[in-house]
Amino acid sequence: MIDAIFVPRGAEADAVRAALDRAGSPVRVMETGIGPRAALRAAEEALASATPPRRTLITGLCGLLSPAFEVGDALAYAELRHPSLRSIVLEPFFGSCLADRVPAIQSGIRALHSDTIVCSAAEKSALAARFEVEAVDMESFVLAGRLHRAGVGVAVVRVGSDAAGEDLPDLERARDGSGGLDTWALLLQMLRSPLAGARLAANGTKALAALRQTVSAILSAGAAR
Repeated sequence: MIDAIFVPRGAEADAVRAALDRAGSPVRVMETGIGPRAALRAAEEALASATPPRRTLITGLCGLLSPAFEVGDALAYAELRHPSLRSIVLEPFFGSCLADRVPAIQSGIRALHSDTIVCSAAEKSALAARFEVEAVDMESFVLAGRLHRAGVGVAVVRVGSDAAGEDLPDLERARDGSGGLDTWALLLQMLRSPLAGARLAANGTKALAALRQTVSAILSAGAAR
C-alpha cells in the first residue's frame, strides 16, 4: 500500500529508518527539512525522480493542541487546515485503513499548518480555539497538497511531541537557513529555559520511541508494499 514515507530529517528520520530496517522493508524514505519550503522541495524532488511515489505516508512529530492527547500518542489526520482558511481533506479510506490495522492510532484528527514552531501553551490554546484543531505541524499541509495535485495517495500519521499545556524553549530562534536546527542555538535556548528544556528532551525521547513503534506497527500490519 505505502511505497514512500516522508519524514523530517534527523532524529525523526532515524526512528523511521530503524523501523524499516527491523522490518526489512523496501519502502523509500524521503527526508524533508523543517518547515514548508523544505517540505515542498522534498515533494518536488520525489515527484521528479525516476520512480515517483504512488501512495505515501507523511509522518514525524507534531505539537498537540488538545488536552485530550498525550505525548507519544499517534494521530491519523483526517483534515489539514491552513491559517488562510484553506483545507485539505485526506482520503478517508487510506487513513482509516491504517488506523484500523493499528489500533493504537487515533483517527479523525484535524491538524493546523504553521510556518513557525508553536512554542507557548497560550498560543497553542488560542490556535486550537480559533481553528478547531487538535494538532499542529509545519510540513504536512504543503506535502499533502503537492502530492495530491500529482495524483499521489496520502495518509498522515504524526506522533505528539509536546502537550497542549506545555511551554517549549524558543525553538524558532534555533532554526537555521537549511531547514534544520542549529545545535548551539538550540542548546542556548534550552539553557535559557532549563525546565522547559529538560521536559523537551524527555518528551522527545518518548515521542521518538513511539514514532518508531508506530511505523513498525504500520509495516507489520501489511500497509507497505
